[in-house]
Amino acid sequence: MKTKNLFLLSAGSLFLFSCANIARGLVTPNQCKECAVISLTTGDTIQKFQGCGSSNVRIYEDAAVFAYEHGCDATVVCRTWKLDEGE
Repeated sequence: MKTKNLFLLSAGSLFLFSCANIARGLVTPNQCKECAVISLTTGDTIQKFQGCGSSNVRIYEDAAVFAYEHGCDATVVCRTWKLDEGE
């Protein structure tokens, strides 16, 4: 019984995560996000994460994990913008 419940919970979570990516791509295809991991000591950009449409669903989370793995000397700064129809 527990195995069946675990399977249903896992399948449901995967379905909802996939739907979030698809919905983001359909609703806001021109919405872009860029998150930069910045060193607090030097102010230099360590790594940039960028995506538009459905590829920007977990940009901040990915950058935050990278900053955490880099150490306490990093912060995440994000910006968003919309692409013009011609781009």
